[in-house]
Amino acid sequence: MTIEESTPPVVAIDDEPWEVIGHAGRAKLLVVLVRRGRLSTILGLDPDALTVMGHITWTTGSNDHVGEVKDAWVREDRTERGIGVVLCRAARELVGVDIWTGLAVPDSEDEVCSLQDADAISTRQPDPIVDLVDGSSAAEDVHIVFHREGSAVVVALAADTLAWIGHLAWTIIRPGGRLDGLEAGLMVGEVKRVDTRKEFRKRGVADRMYRRVREVAAGQGWPVEVDHHPDRTVSGDLWAMKVSGWRPALSRGRHMPDLNDFMLWGFPGSVDRRIDSQ
Repeated sequence: MTIEESTPPVVAIDDEPWEVIGHAGRAKLLVVLVRRGRLSTILGLDPDALTVMGHITWTTGSNDHVGEVKDAWVREDRTERGIGVVLCRAARELVGVDIWTGLAVPDSEDEVCSLQDADAISTRQPDPIVDLVDGSSAAEDVHIVFHREGSAVVVALAADTLAWIGHLAWTIIRPGGRLDGLEAGLMVGEVKRVDTRKEFRKRGVADRMYRRVREVAAGQGWPVEVDHHPDRTVSGDLWAMKVSGWRPALSRGRHMPDLNDFMLWGFPGSVDRRIDSQ
């Protein structure tokens, strides 16, 4: 799939997730590859939430089997689960990169984890590969939308490096419709989670992602009204007011605790509290 950067591609993910077991537990990832010229980024997405759990961004030179890592990140609460192993292995299977130079890839030591069904990797269906056309746009970020089983996510990548800088996940059609107000029951989408990488906050990344959500929803025939979630932090509530959209009454009449980054996500047995945040 080759896409102009000015048009956010919308990609359905139908593949089965990769699965890995590390010291800290088990991780499942949907894998997507994004390329533009010699730049490539491989993303690992949570199969249910569709949020980004890790990525590697690299360049290739005259030898496509060697990747020079320019940026790499793995969500803190998922380290030692082997996410880096999955991303490295997927890059090898998809485009043949088997030697890494440059920055270290977090959580990528084969000896501390095991990839499940390794013998079956060669028979997998190809994971999505999105080729972006080199553009002269002065935009700060590039957006790509992925959807699967009623959920979608807009992923923001830095326009100059293709490094991951944020994501906004939403439910395409909220069960039961809008929660309250004069239009209660109206068919809407609902924000599940929005995160911006720390060093890119306060640059409007989340605002642009929310606008993209509505643009893409209109183009796909999904509900254009994408309501905010009733579980919001103080900062998430302020952001929701700023970008507009319906803000239902807060759950239990109060804001959620404003914990750091992803701390409410992914722990075994935890409540998956969905929070809008910048």
